[in-house]
Amino acid sequence: MTSEDKSQNYNSDIERMSEKLNVQPPQPIETPKEETASQLSQILSGWGNRVKDAFGMLDDETKAMSEARLKHCDGCYMRTNNTCDPRKSMKNNITGEVVTGCGCNISAKSMSRMSRCPLDKWDKIEPKIWKKQ
Repeated sequence: MTSEDKSQNYNSDIERMSEKLNVQPPQPIETPKEETASQLSQILSGWGNRVKDAFGMLDDETKAMSEARLKHCDGCYMRTNNTCDPRKSMKNNITGEVVTGCGCNISAKSMSRMSRCPLDKWDKIEPKIWKKQ
């Protein structure tokens, strides 16, 4: 069995095949922006904590934080079922800017310490320790 030459340039192979098949070559994958990476880490953190909660392994502090956040979400206009509805908009409580719902699963988002409410409703209730990452 021969080993592959590690210096081989696959880009030229892809370009040749694209020309031969008369198709556009695939575009390079862009590195996610810091904001996107941050959103992804928030989503993963929230869902990870939700799984921990399902197995009774979630720490009491995170559980209390989530419960306090969810109390604010219960009567919120932006909430549709368990989603912060991106089709709805309201004024942010702090800035006054009109914002839309984020589209997140609320029960998972409430368990991510890094996450924030698009309306900034959670800021009023949270001790500073909850905001640490």
